[in-house]
Amino acid sequence: MQENSGYLTINRISGEPERLLEGYRRSSETMAGVGRDHGLIVHAAAATDTGLLIVNLWPSRDESEAAAADPRRLETVRSHDLGPERMHAEHHDLESLILFGATVAA
Repeated sequence: MQENSGYLTINRISGEPERLLEGYRRSSETMAGVGRDHGLIVHAAAATDTGLLIVNLWPSRDESEAAAADPRRLETVRSHDLGPERMHAEHHDLESLILFGATVAA
């Protein structure tokens, strides 16, 4: 177990789940590149009853903020018409992180 193990972002995007998933899939390669270039540790996404939930774990707030400002991410958000009224984010410093070694892919 490590203390102060990173920075957690939780994003809820409101809208029709299937439509959001289609856009997510179309943009996944670009967004994976943004994450990779800014040190993303863990990424998970799931459809919900009201839209899409995305959870990211970053090494620090700095990497998260750099990714958020990355021009590729900003263009992707614009291309999907995801304004602030549809995106609700939470940000948290982690107290600890335990990785059990399981890899799950959809």
